[in-house]
Amino acid sequence: MSDGEYYTAEEAMKILKRPRSTFFKEVEEGKIPWELEPGRQRGRRYPKAAIDALSNRINGKKIKGKLPQHLVLAPSTIADLWKEVQIGIELYGEDDVPPFETLLEWRDINDEMFMHLKDQGQSVGYSSLMPVEEGVLQALIHDKIRENDIPLDAIKQWTDPDLSVYIATLTVKPSGKAKLDRDRGSFLLRQTVKWALSLNRQYSIKNWYGIGATKEGQSLFERLGFNEVISLYDGERKGYSIAEIKKPVRMINTLLAELNKTKPTEQ
Repeated sequence: MSDGEYYTAEEAMKILKRPRSTFFKEVEEGKIPWELEPGRQRGRRYPKAAIDALSNRINGKKIKGKLPQHLVLAPSTIADLWKEVQIGIELYGEDDVPPFETLLEWRDINDEMFMHLKDQGQSVGYSSLMPVEEGVLQALIHDKIRENDIPLDAIKQWTDPDLSVYIATLTVKPSGKAKLDRDRGSFLLRQTVKWALSLNRQYSIKNWYGIGATKEGQSLFERLGFNEVISLYDGERKGYSIAEIKKPVRMINTLLAELNKTKPTEQ
């Protein structure tokens, strides 16, 4: 490459919209490509092709029809869990959202149950898959207990045998922009299904359960092939289960096409 094919650090910072401290931190972490100037042991320069490609991803430009690459779903940190509680309370009220302290207690037992969605670093959604004792899940979907009542000793490890898994939530915070919400909702759904399928391959899972507390949530479970177990309160709340989750793989594209016409919401 010639010198004209490189950016200076200042130019790269501006293009990537990174403050100086964040930029150099990401350089050291290997997230931003760089090269030494020929014949020098110091003095970094940044390939334009690489920086421009990263900028496209950060700024949400689509590549070959795929979803914007600025969306990231990753395991929830403690700070992420706090954000999830705030989003949940804002959308559904305190009565329907487990307190932060409860989530921390659950995380102490199994720290691989929560995933957090970010858009350019901003918290915009989350999902949760919880391995829970079968009897407790039966009580939960029949509305004999609520999530806050799940005993700590009912939460299992992924390595335990014959697991029953509760799809606790799949939530996107509305932005007020329909297209953006559809992109976020589709991304969260697709990645959560991939997560579930990965767990299903790795561990001994016999049943999956979920609660449809809204019409949209009920439609989601039914489109994914879940079976209705119980309907309560004139159909306002329904419990679902499925033993085989390979079927959703064949239905996911149809479901995502449907989501593109509707506003994503919590299951």
